[in-house]
Amino acid sequence: MLHPSESRVPFFAALCLFLSAIEYAIPKPLPFMRLGLANLPVLISFATMSKRDTVLLITLKVFGQALISGTLFSYIFVFSAAGSFASGFAMLACYTLFHKTNHISHIGVSLAGALANNAAQIAVARLMIFGENTRYIAPILFAVGLVTALILGIFANVFCAKSTWYHNLLINNFEGKAFLSLQPGSLRGQENDVSLPAQLIVAMVLLPLFLLHQHIISFVLHSVSDVVRVCIAWTLVAIFFIMAAVKKRGKIKLLPSLFITLGITFFALFVPSGKILFSIGAFKITLDALLTGLRKSAILVGMVFLSQFAIDGHVRLPGKAGAFLCEMFAVFDALTSERLHFKKGRIIEMLDERLTALQN
Repeated sequence: MLHPSESRVPFFAALCLFLSAIEYAIPKPLPFMRLGLANLPVLISFATMSKRDTVLLITLKVFGQALISGTLFSYIFVFSAAGSFASGFAMLACYTLFHKTNHISHIGVSLAGALANNAAQIAVARLMIFGENTRYIAPILFAVGLVTALILGIFANVFCAKSTWYHNLLINNFEGKAFLSLQPGSLRGQENDVSLPAQLIVAMVLLPLFLLHQHIISFVLHSVSDVVRVCIAWTLVAIFFIMAAVKKRGKIKLLPSLFITLGITFFALFVPSGKILFSIGAFKITLDALLTGLRKSAILVGMVFLSQFAIDGHVRLPGKAGAFLCEMFAVFDALTSERLHFKKGRIIEMLDERLTALQN
């Protein structure tokens, strides 16, 4: 069982997951535009937690989202981790430096986090996917990130000003009091009941083999054309897709993977190399650039399918990490046990009522 002073961390982490689910349901003008509601618990944790607990919260948020979405073994996890840790540390640094002088609000902290998040994700995109072509994407990401960070900062200011639940946190500061009416692990089984599914072990073996399969092919077959290499890569992707589809009983979304493939391949064509296949005006489609895009997209899409095969929200780990995850999922189940119907103009009030009811 977690100490009462520690139970706030999995609670806030579960709140991150809960707000992610709420944000998913909010209509957005652009599919990739995110308000960043999941960062609200991180913002308000600065005044109610120690720095160590805030870092632990960010870690739980990253791993919790990966477990819920089944992306732990994919490139999405790398992007999420890079962005979350960069923004988390940037916001924590800003809050630590300026909050005592009242020279910064949640808006300023949120903007600092957005800049760090976008910078980290752009760096990862340059290293893993787009290379030099990242410069075409960076301005859009920074513009959208700044707008959504501004919205989140304003929302955080209003929430902290109106929320009864938040004011109770500041008054009580969780010290020596039971934070939740839940028993740790009550909704997910006992925290000592460690369960590592067989598919997770299989995926842990397959992932390095998949990432190194090009080198393995070269070692075994010596001379293989680039076209054959790409065909082998996509054959492995198809196998991982079938594995994930069987495990999830057909509930696999293909559209995101299609967009990934088209996007990566398209931007790869901006650096022409090899034989010219055909031209569209001054834009030349070359064989090597096309194969490079298809090979990179195969690796990333394959990682997504393999991750979806391996991971679900019921994985439990041993030790204190397992206890924190178990508690986080217990709170998340409690938060989502009843559907929350938001009414126009009462989003903050209804969210506050749900949090207050759970704490009491």
